[in-house]
Amino acid sequence: GWLVLGAAAGQNASAHDQHEHGYQAGGLALAVDQMVWMSNDMTGQGPLKLPKGFPMDASMMSGMQPAGDDRLQVDITLQNNSSGVQRYALTDFTAIAPSGQSWKYSDDGGTAVPTEAVLEPGFQATVALYFDVPNAQSKNLTIKWSRSGATVEFPVNTSGIIPSPHVH
Repeated sequence: GWLVLGAAAGQNASAHDQHEHGYQAGGLALAVDQMVWMSNDMTGQGPLKLPKGFPMDASMMSGMQPAGDDRLQVDITLQNNSSGVQRYALTDFTAIAPSGQSWKYSDDGGTAVPTEAVLEPGFQATVALYFDVPNAQSKNLTIKWSRSGATVEFPVNTSGIIPSPHVH
């Protein structure tokens, strides 16, 4: 979600040279900033071995993931390294289980967020992607980014360790 915020608040990449952009696809560089699980049981801890909290009724919060699902939030920064305008889309991202089952992005809580935006040359945007994944499928996931004929995959790791690039 938050494409509008990310696109509108995109800052010139030279101000953020310290930010590592290891994944590349079609003129854009991608850096994984953070991955966290969100659950609808008032703990917000996702599929962790913690005592279960109080489950929230879907009517209490618009856009809440279904009961039995946990929401994976993946915060990324996209940077336009090309000399032309680049379009990016949430539909370019998929969460994939080892079984091959996959999930497209979910909305961020019911707000009307555009599914694509543009980046001018040298600019970047921070984007939060959300995937609603059944709790039983939440282990050993991979995020796949397909763009302009390139596919980049990186493992889901909510421990705070940022995955290293692997490009196909």
